[in-house]
Amino acid sequence: MSDTTFHPRQQFRILNVSLTQGAFACDIAHDVAVHLGGSGLAAAIFSQHGCMDQPARHPDQPLIFAIGPLTGRFPMMTKVVCGFMSPYHGQYTESHAGGRLGMCMARAGWDAIELRGVAEGPVMLRIDPEGCRVVPAPELAGLDTFATEHAVKARLGADAQRASICCIGPAAETGCTYACATVDTYRHFGRMGAGRALALKGVKAIAVVGARRVSKPATAEYKAAFARLSRECATSQATSKYRGPGTAGIVESINALGALPWRNLEDSRDTGAEHISGEAFLRDICVSKRSCAGCTAACIHLGRVTTPYNGAPTDPQSISYDYEHIFALGSMLGITDPHAVMGLILSVERQGLDIMSTGGCLAWATEATEQGLISATQTMVPLAFGNAPAYAEAIAMLGCAYNEFYRVLGRGAAHAAAVYGGGDFACVLGQEMSGYATGEVFFAAQALNFRHSHLDNLCYCYDYEHFERDAKAAVDVLMADERRRTLVNCMVGCMFGRKIYTADVFADCMRLLGYDATADSLDAAADAVQRHRWTLRLQSGYDPRTVRIPKRFSKVVTARGPVDPAYMDAVRHTYAAAILDMGGGVPQPSAAAESAAEELV
Repeated sequence: MSDTTFHPRQQFRILNVSLTQGAFACDIAHDVAVHLGGSGLAAAIFSQHGCMDQPARHPDQPLIFAIGPLTGRFPMMTKVVCGFMSPYHGQYTESHAGGRLGMCMARAGWDAIELRGVAEGPVMLRIDPEGCRVVPAPELAGLDTFATEHAVKARLGADAQRASICCIGPAAETGCTYACATVDTYRHFGRMGAGRALALKGVKAIAVVGARRVSKPATAEYKAAFARLSRECATSQATSKYRGPGTAGIVESINALGALPWRNLEDSRDTGAEHISGEAFLRDICVSKRSCAGCTAACIHLGRVTTPYNGAPTDPQSISYDYEHIFALGSMLGITDPHAVMGLILSVERQGLDIMSTGGCLAWATEATEQGLISATQTMVPLAFGNAPAYAEAIAMLGCAYNEFYRVLGRGAAHAAAVYGGGDFACVLGQEMSGYATGEVFFAAQALNFRHSHLDNLCYCYDYEHFERDAKAAVDVLMADERRRTLVNCMVGCMFGRKIYTADVFADCMRLLGYDATADSLDAAADAVQRHRWTLRLQSGYDPRTVRIPKRFSKVVTARGPVDPAYMDAVRHTYAAAILDMGGGVPQPSAAAESAAEELV
């Protein structure tokens, strides 16, 4: 039921948790009109409490989960932004996840949850409208993500039905810097080591119990807008591809464009893509579809697992898959059996690893083996493109940091290449690449952009939508699109709904909630958040001028022809200059970035 006395809060309600003391406090701070929510709110909190000159492992580094004013009040406003100092590169970053977490935070009455200090872990956090309880949970140490979630649900009892569970796997506990945090089995804070950041704080699991209704306006205008947007999300052309084969539906078209990485990007087009296409998965693998809480798009595709490598009793019968999974554990590793791909996805999920980084690291390790840079004595299994059982064994050893080689590989392909050689073929663009070998603009953009993500701007589309080779024009488009996406990440919306939720629609939604002044200044506020995030990134040690793109990317041949290294370099230089301008100037040296290399010591 709607609340007839709904009043918009002009400041956010923040739960501050001291893990060291096992205590919490409520803070009312940071104006909605200025910081908007999500990305903007996380950046505001980190700016206030973050230790810019200290590494990710410093006890006082905050780890922040933030939602926005539209969470729980409009469909597809389902994401949560996690802001933290990355163990992967030692700089401020974000990771985003869906599932039930955003809705449960809203139902618990918290716009943000800030964790500081270090618990004598492992601990479980129970968060509800009354605050936070830090619960010792030594029995969870070393458990995989599925066993951990199962155990947390048992602890919650009847409350499990209205809770969201975020947990980490063994990889985070053993020091992998790209370990993720799993949310409600199927969603993830995937990139930049959010799972490892939680492990550094002694936190194994977080359960957010949404025990209250989200207050909403009772006006006819609000109800009509909510109903209209729900229909659009569920039926419009803008979300149709996500409802059909899902993001996996682009496998064959990306391959046809010469943009699908195969075997560590030795090729960008090959036969066999039809076996791991979205249509093939929909026909032979998919068993059901689900939505995040508060969404009607049903984009989560669950596939059955018939090859559960190293199976465990708590493994689910089905697990989610997307394009990124199929690229990273399929074509990137030379595997075209969809059942083998699903088995590897399950193996990665069990350990709590980022899918794309895992695929990129194993692909590099395979080629390094071929080149004689590392041996089977180090890898313990015969890594070879197409050998799915060997990769499953390697994933298990990566998760437990089995030996020195896997401890090194757990810090990323670029770090492993610095130790063993093979930097020219380490497919790293800031972090292990996304699956879009489309050309110069994408390679330069992912290497430099804020989260090193294909979702930070339309870089993965640019090379095929803009045919002129004008570096300034490309960067102007990317920065403008980044600003639009920053607004989505402040609200906090799913990127799959970005064509429905334009800036005007966001403004209308804010007005319907009573945020008239904020609605009138959304563009200016999004611009300010965009600049603030870059300022934090630079303050924590990021210098875009030092970014280099490995030689493998200059060898790619797409449907438009060979990559032009000179143009790619021009985009890189122009983008770096734009980032420095956006962030307010030359970055200062930071102990955080300098100390990142010490993370696993």
